[in-house]
Amino acid sequence: WTDYQFRPNISIAMTVAPELFNPDHALICLHKMCAVLAAPLGMRTLDPLDMRYRPYYNNSDDSSDALVAQGINYHQGPEWLWLTGYYLRALLRLMRAAVQKKGEEAERALRTVYHELHANMVNLKRHIAGSAYAGLPELTNKDGAHCHDSCESQAWSSGCLIIALHEIAQLEVAVHKVLDSHT
Repeated sequence: WTDYQFRPNISIAMTVAPELFNPDHALICLHKMCAVLAAPLGMRTLDPLDMRYRPYYNNSDDSSDALVAQGINYHQGPEWLWLTGYYLRALLRLMRAAVQKKGEEAERALRTVYHELHANMVNLKRHIAGSAYAGLPELTNKDGAHCHDSCESQAWSSGCLIIALHEIAQLEVAVHKVLDSHT
């Protein structure tokens, strides 16, 4: 059954090899990721309906529970922030494809994806502004709860977001040109 677990890693493949995906199917998958795996800051590492889902990471757990002891559940539900960057970048890939389209369909697709990108940034920006380290943590527990075993300011969490922000800024000009041409 583990071959069929729903995890956010597919957004990495969509980012580095978008040509492998049908854009319509990829968009459906990303919307499902948003509905099922997206958390306030990061992406759940496993579907909450999976029987192995354990969203609270505690590396110091010395219990006899084989599903969580010694942090064994690191990949089984805690929310990783760096994957949010790949999720946003996969949305950007779809936006680039929409820029190539013509007419109202392109405008609807652009507006939808553009607003989704910016909506995802709100919690991340808020967290950075309130963080003593002005950064993003490695991971959070269920629904964005603080994880005391997580690095408070993880380079790859911030780095993946910075790359996504850079790509959003580059694409913003193209998006506005397309939208302006349809008004």
